[in-house]
Amino acid sequence: MVGGWWPRLRAGDLVAYLDEQEYARLLKAAEPATADAGTVILHKGSPSRSLLFVEQGAMEVCEESMGETIVLASVGPGGVVGEVGFVDGQPRTHDVRAHGDCRLRRLTREGFLQLVKDDPPLFAKLAVALAELVATRFRTTIAQLEPLRAFAASLQEPMDMDAPAGGSQAFEELDEPIPEQALELLRQLARQSARGAAGA
Repeated sequence: MVGGWWPRLRAGDLVAYLDEQEYARLLKAAEPATADAGTVILHKGSPSRSLLFVEQGAMEVCEESMGETIVLASVGPGGVVGEVGFVDGQPRTHDVRAHGDCRLRRLTREGFLQLVKDDPPLFAKLAVALAELVATRFRTTIAQLEPLRAFAASLQEPMDMDAPAGGSQAFEELDEPIPEQALELLRQLARQSARGAAGA
């Protein structure tokens, strides 16, 4: 983000604007947690009451498709998952599982809102970082959808035919199926869009 509210002090999705003392206060407000390899930490469709950031290890954002588990994204140290449900309170959008043993921090919505009273400067910086994270992932998704929009725009519109007596307009049907290359492009774009929006 160009021209942020505060200068960036460290790497990480939620901690970029925090100094050492603020970072220590965040760690105190967040609950420590661990997860063994393969453990599903967040379940698709479950209530969203917290977000997680990775201190050590990696988490995988997953989607079930046709009986197979597809890894949409991998989030390593400093990364965050669960921010979408954390913000809007809606159910989780994906499963998230531990890829190897993980050490995590869990920030609940209650804990986050309590900072309004207990630590307003820390709350403000975290709120900006959270908004920036959501905006960045949204822009990434939009950028990844651009080839799909260009592809759709390149398709010829159905040819107009003479309007029948009833006043409605008829169109020629496509005689040829969609080429396999076009279908593969659509599949790739769908996967990329899911990765960009993998906020769980």
